[in-house]
Amino acid sequence: MIPSTGIALVDWFLAAMTGWGYLIVLGFTICENIFVLGSFTPGETVVIVAGLVASRGGLNIVWVWLISVAGTIIGSNLSYWLGRRAGIESVRVFVARVAASRIGRFFKVDAAALDDVQEHFDDHGSKTVLISRFAVGAKNMVPAVAGAVHMPVFWYELYTVVGAMLYTSLMCAIGWFLGANMDHALKVASTVTWIGLGLFLAFVALAWLLARRIRARRVAAALEAELADDQPPSQQDAEK
Repeated sequence: MIPSTGIALVDWFLAAMTGWGYLIVLGFTICENIFVLGSFTPGETVVIVAGLVASRGGLNIVWVWLISVAGTIIGSNLSYWLGRRAGIESVRVFVARVAASRIGRFFKVDAAALDDVQEHFDDHGSKTVLISRFAVGAKNMVPAVAGAVHMPVFWYELYTVVGAMLYTSLMCAIGWFLGANMDHALKVASTVTWIGLGLFLAFVALAWLLARRIRARRVAAALEAELADDQPPSQQDAEK
């Protein structure tokens, strides 16, 4: 028997899981990973609840895991191909409009920063996709950006699958072992995703700083070489 948790949303899911559990898990995990829509979809809550129901014999935990992984991959791919179809130029136009707005000027939004984003994905796309899976607010945004900058499909798919398997395993485990105290389970899951967001932002910031430093060195080296080429032959011989 599945007890009442006192959390209205969770209790609704618990009641619905009896006859529609697997379909609910699939639908919510797909929506959780769709661009923008995922920010308003409690996908992780549904997986945790499904883990609890499975621990009481109401669902099969293996099927919960498989369906959750499948939903995550499907939703992430929808976001990726949406971004790829829109392209980086569409994103650039959107960001330029935001940058020109009052809010954009207040937050100092710069459309030129998209060049840094594209370079970041060229160098660190796979790690970004993997880490973002555990970051609240980023898991449905990063796939669209990866698609917009045309991150190679093979590497995107590989790290999306790995991330989906790891993340789903964690959420299922939280539901299975901690679901009896659902309020505590949800707090643990929330803590995990906020820590993930912190690590994600730290990683992106560090990669960006390193890229800027490397770019500055390249520019300095190119300028030095250009100045050397502009020197008269007699002066170059003297320096030698």
